Amino acid sequence: MSSSISSSSSPPHQRCDVCIIGAGPAALATLSAIHEPYTLDSMTPTQVNSASESIRYSRGVGPSTKKVCVVDPSGEWLGRWNDNFDRLGIEYLRSPALAHPDHFDINSLLAYAVANDREDELVESGCAQIRKLFGLGQTQVGLWKLPSTRIFRDFCIHLARQLKHDFVKGMAVDLTRNDNGEEEDNSDDADTSYTVTLANGSEITCKSVVLALGPTGTPVTPTKLCNVPKERLIQWPRMKEHLKSHHKRVLVVGGGLTAVQVAQYCLRSGRKVVLCSRRPLVERHFDIDTCWFDRRSANLQISEFYHQSEAERLTALKEVRGGGSVPPIYMNDVRKWQASGELSVLDGVEPEYMESTADGRVVVAMGKDEMTFDFIILACGIKPDCAANQLVKSYQEKSPLKMVGGFPSISVDLEWSKNLFVVGALASLNVGPDSGNIMGARRAASIVANALECKAWLRDADSRGALSNRFDQLFWDEEDSSSCSSDSDCD
Repeated sequence: MSSSISSSSSPPHQRCDVCIIGAGPAALATLSAIHEPYTLDSMTPTQVNSASESIRYSRGVGPSTKKVCVVDPSGEWLGRWNDNFDRLGIEYLRSPALAHPDHFDINSLLAYAVANDREDELVESGCAQIRKLFGLGQTQVGLWKLPSTRIFRDFCIHLARQLKHDFVKGMAVDLTRNDNGEEEDNSDDADTSYTVTLANGSEITCKSVVLALGPTGTPVTPTKLCNVPKERLIQWPRMKEHLKSHHKRVLVVGGGLTAVQVAQYCLRSGRKVVLCSRRPLVERHFDIDTCWFDRRSANLQISEFYHQSEAERLTALKEVRGGGSVPPIYMNDVRKWQASGELSVLDGVEPEYMESTADGRVVVAMGKDEMTFDFIILACGIKPDCAANQLVKSYQEKSPLKMVGGFPSISVDLEWSKNLFVVGALASLNVGPDSGNIMGARRAASIVANALECKAWLRDADSRGALSNRFDQLFWDEEDSSSCSSDSDCD
């Protein structure tokens, strides 16, 4: 799709059809789903040919003409994502090559690697050896390989350049619904609009808003470490700014992949590390079971999840994701560092702050033993709380909306309020435990695009849409027949 991208420094006032707040993979997947005329993933070859012919010969069908504005403080796609990956030195994604933001074709990241002679940046995940995946052709062609951070980033930039949008650098701090927030089921969509206010005072007026804010909540601090002096305790996103050269012995607290990545970062910089977890590290390829990725079983998992109550879904989210897990490729590295003596892994232990030494080091009880550390880094995850985001908090104060367990209570169309959509990790209550992953974000983006009627032409019989019922015209229209007074009148 030919397109253009406009990047601006937020003029005083803008107007658009859809404003996407956020610029991570979930936001890019939403932009792709809005603009791509159809997806190859769920259509037969015949339907694809029909859709292609409709676009070629028909007027008024095909790619969406909606004007889309993307708002993010970084001023670039994947800004926050890049920062986190660079901070931890992550070389390869945990998600397979079939998980990416391109709505059009699930094979496109693999095709990008082949076209650019970069297949060596896709490494084996080990999934091809999982017995239950043997019959899945995707594992044999490379779709379950892990892409490098570099190729995934380049692919996303390439994709964004093909999708028409305005990119506004700025922090969205306030959201106002312009119809006084009254829910009227029969009111026209045109009656609802939103004003997004940025930190610099500029405004964006739009018909619909998509919140793609990423994981939102409060970082978890273990209760028994709350009294550690703040200059010796830090949440992992800020470790580079606070970890000093004289901090040679470090305690990392957490039992998931991020905790392991933090430990690796410290080890690579010449430090001795103790990795402490409440339970043994769980070795698993992905943070959820492969049945959520396997196309043969994914729909069943999603259906069973959706047909539970919201309270049951909240419990299911915790059970499916567990307390974190670590892929085999990382566990192998952990074992090497353990063998070298630079890393100690303690599980089943809850660290407790005891005291500080005269030189400021921290004494921590680890079960029956006490250990002294120069610094403590927390990687215990976050407690979900969408109101921890300033934009959501300001909107909630004006138009309170239902939340369950810190997540927005959204509709089947991922609407939190009329024309206010949620994608990414915040949509977990409706999308499922993979909502925060790229595959879940891709599915959520498709739902939002359908709710915005970007794909309505595919089901429109008048325009011979690829997904319309070709036999509709064979049925007698009762309204037409009722206007005939006799058989002769209809001749």
